[in-house]
Amino acid sequence: MGFSNLITNAVGEVASTILSNNPQPSVVELGNQTLKNKKARVEIYKKLNIEPAKELTSTKDWYLSIGFKRYLAIDVNTERDAIAMDLNTDIGQQYNFHEQFDLVTDNGTGEHVFNQYTLFKNAHDLCKVGGYMIHALPFYRWVDHGFFNYNPNLFPCLAQQNNYALEHLWIATSDATQLERLDVNKLNRYKGYRTDFKLDTWEDDPMVVAVMRKLNDCKFTSPIQFLYGGDNIDSNEISGKYQ
Repeated sequence: MGFSNLITNAVGEVASTILSNNPQPSVVELGNQTLKNKKARVEIYKKLNIEPAKELTSTKDWYLSIGFKRYLAIDVNTERDAIAMDLNTDIGQQYNFHEQFDLVTDNGTGEHVFNQYTLFKNAHDLCKVGGYMIHALPFYRWVDHGFFNYNPNLFPCLAQQNNYALEHLWIATSDATQLERLDVNKLNRYKGYRTDFKLDTWEDDPMVVAVMRKLNDCKFTSPIQFLYGGDNIDSNEISGKYQ
């Protein structure tokens, strides 16, 4: 996956908080990453008041250059500072991997994982309480790229169900030349994306980005899509899962 200007901007929204609150700030990425953030990294150095690193050969190098102390990626291979684990499985159970991190990113990986429940559960379990999860995933026009595209209304429901603070929700191109900030408080579907944001005129295919903070150590549970009757469940057994 390409560590683009877009994911760099998303990391930049939370980096100062992470770096100032943790003596040994750590990051894990779902999917190994190829560094492609030359434009955005300059702005992040300015934002953090850090002298720019002159030679970077990896995404790990970039994270270390802004102050992170621990970097790891998880993929099906060991390339680009990754360890091999299958994200289709619960990695805590399958590999006895229980380390937690201040930042967890899913940058263009989730759409290639068939088991979506374990994808989001692994992100949840990898994140420390008070830490951040960033999902940057395909939204519209990503034809035959991965298994899935994602709608923005997923993330407010995911956040509400698992007591995350949804701090940012964007639709944007991977180079971040086009970026629209959405209302993080809306659970309902918004039908005006194509018309109001003129998505069909965007040169690059739009992605959705969610930045969420984990507020407590509750067990991960699946959300329900509230706009289709989450408040009108007749079964007490079912409704009890989504309080």
